[in-house]
Amino acid sequence: MLHDAFALADDGPVVIRYPKGAARHSSVVGTGLHALRLAEGDGSVAILAVGKMVGAAEKAVADLAEAGVKATLWDVRSCAPLDPAMIADAARHRAVLTVEDGFREGGIGLSALDAVRRAGFTGAAEALGVPTRFIPHNKPDAILSSFGLDATGIVSTIDALLS
Repeated sequence: MLHDAFALADDGPVVIRYPKGAARHSSVVGTGLHALRLAEGDGSVAILAVGKMVGAAEKAVADLAEAGVKATLWDVRSCAPLDPAMIADAARHRAVLTVEDGFREGGIGLSALDAVRRAGFTGAAEALGVPTRFIPHNKPDAILSSFGLDATGIVSTIDALLS
């Protein structure tokens, strides 16, 4: 991402967001502004995960597979602009879920859902994110879990979207 940021810097400011705590390790690394499809589903649900939430989404995809649901998973990577290939792919699914650990209101998830709807999507959709209200101090994982931003919450939201 640092290399890509230097390449993009001529066009304006670039932000790289580093997670607090341990980062997810992956052998799959993308380049440029392209999202990465980490799992190919059967058209039932597409998950668009941002940053740290990719790890929780990967666990949710594995849990869903055990229950017979084959989900598509995208690592969004670049939040602006959103990858048109990712948006087009998400629009072909029956349901779409975005997952981010940033604010839900005005966040990337709602922007992505808006783009998916403009691409012709008419199915069930939800954007998981942090609400814009006071959040009492706690361990980051406990806070995220309280807002459904963990594998259990993701699976529960997808179950509701598909029912």
